[in-house]
Amino acid sequence: MKKNIVSIILAGALFVGFAGAKTLATVDGVAITEKDFDVIKQRVPNFNFDSLKDDQKKALLDQAINNILIEKQAKKDKIEDSEEFKNALTAFKKQLLVEVWAKKQAEAINKTKIPEAKLKKYYDDNKQQFVQQEAHARHILVKTEDEAKKIISELNKTPKAKVESKFIELANKDSIDPNTKNTQNGGDLGTFQKNQMVPEFAKAALELKPGTYTKTPVKTEFGYHIIYLISKKDPKTYSFDEAKQTIEAMLKERKFQEEMKDKIDNLRKKAKIDISK
Repeated sequence: MKKNIVSIILAGALFVGFAGAKTLATVDGVAITEKDFDVIKQRVPNFNFDSLKDDQKKALLDQAINNILIEKQAKKDKIEDSEEFKNALTAFKKQLLVEVWAKKQAEAINKTKIPEAKLKKYYDDNKQQFVQQEAHARHILVKTEDEAKKIISELNKTPKAKVESKFIELANKDSIDPNTKNTQNGGDLGTFQKNQMVPEFAKAALELKPGTYTKTPVKTEFGYHIIYLISKKDPKTYSFDEAKQTIEAMLKERKFQEEMKDKIDNLRKKAKIDISK
């Protein structure tokens, strides 16, 4: 489920004080600029302040103003001198050291060049991974198989012409999917690619004909689904040239995970570790 951009950012602090960008506001002489929101790109790479809606811009700006005011008050209250702050700062430094060290390992691996022959071999050995298909579907998510079977039974009794409207009604009433519950959208998932869904769900959805639904519950890690297929496109197999960049990123990620494990295992071997029972 996609998170709202503003809710992501309001969960954390914004850093202010950059220069050389358009000033959006000042708080007691401290400027807030569009550059201050670049920190968001660490979490949302495609973030663009100018493309946000007016209410989203206002929410971010209000939070930046609040952060400056709270920071000033915290300094007046001598929060920096408190044991709680010092302990939190120490813990943050330790975590930051771990994250920066791991980042440097990843950067080193990212600079390596994987031979084209190795990329091509992976493509040839795993061609099924590069067959994609777009679909548009609805779903109803419930906790138990019995609940799913009951919903399917109700759909089976519904005239074909009214199945989708009945499906929407049941989704809004019975689905535990948070997006459906909050928006009452009839379980609409929008369009998605095969690889965007867990395998069990994707397989069941793409085996349907448009205008039909799954006659048996589809079990995934989230619960039991009933799926209604609105439409689907013909499958497309990406060529090696189209897939090459993805394969390279995948193999580099695999190499990163393997090397990190080896390095950590080596560090553990050299260390004296006593685990209390």
